[in-house]
Parts: sequence; C-alpha cells; structure tokens
Amino acid sequence: MKILQKVVNFIEKLTDIFSGHLQAAIIFLLMTMLLVEVLTRYILRSPLSIAEEMGGYLLVSITFMGLAYTWKEKGHVRVTLIFSRLPQKVARPIRFMTLILATAFTLPLVKACWDLLADSLLFESRSGSWLRTPLVYPQTILLVGAVLLLLQLLIEILKAIMAMKNSEENR
Repeated sequence: MKILQKVVNFIEKLTDIFSGHLQAAIIFLLMTMLLVEVLTRYILRSPLSIAEEMGGYLLVSITFMGLAYTWKEKGHVRVTLIFSRLPQKVARPIRFMTLILATAFTLPLVKACWDLLADSLLFESRSGSWLRTPLVYPQTILLVGAVLLLLQLLIEILKAIMAMKNSEENR
C-alpha cells in the first residue's frame, strides 16, 4: 500500500509540474508575446511574423498539457446533482466505472497522437508558414498531454480502488 501511495504522489507531482506550473508559465509567455505583437503592430507598424504560429502552438500546449491538471483538480465538466446525493457505498463503484470509461476513451487519443507524431517523423512534415516549423515539435506536446492525462486517470483509478478497499476494511 505504501508503494502505491508513493506512485500516486509521484504521478501527481509530475501532473502539478508539467500540466500545472509549466502551463501557467506558458500562459504568461503567450500573454507577453501577444502584448509585444500588438505593440509592434500598432506602434512600429511592423508586426511579429512568428506570433500567430507560435501563439497557436502555445495555445495547443496549454490545452493538451493542461488536461491532466484539470482532471486532478476536478475542473472538467461533471454532473454531480444526483451523484452527490448517493451514499458512498453506491457512489464509489460508480466513480470507479466512470474512471474506467474515461481511461477507455483516452487510450485511442494516445494512440492517435502517437500515429500523428509517427507520420510527421516519417514524412518530415513542416508547417506551411515561412518558419517551416517541423510539426514533430508541437505534435509531441499532444502526445505528452494525452499520456499525462492517461497517467492521471490511472492514478485516479488507484485512488478509487484504495478508497473502496478502505471502506470495506472499516466495516
């Protein structure tokens, strides 16, 4: 049980760092880049030519990499009207099943991100802009975000199992 708790703590720490703190820094970077873009466009009459493309990549990073942290902090849309009124004996198995379903839906997402990344590597895909950014870089963010979400879901499953086991022991 102690080993499981250490694994849970480790994965949640990874989620906090990569899916939480790093994305907060990226939001700050995106805001700064947009501010500089606006200032250069309207004051110097010469906009940054990288702001639109890099801004899009940063936005994708915030979205995908933030999925795990949002799940951990219970920020995704949830319907709790009925669920919150159920006794724990009924609510815990339902929570377990919803976590299994969420994980089942996340697995194809991870596979699709992997396939997209593999295709980009194979064909050496690049963006259509003048920067010609290798798409493997922004697409890696998709895969990392999906894997972080999958890990967080697996941790939530472990926590649900531990909660059900503890409730059985306390009877």
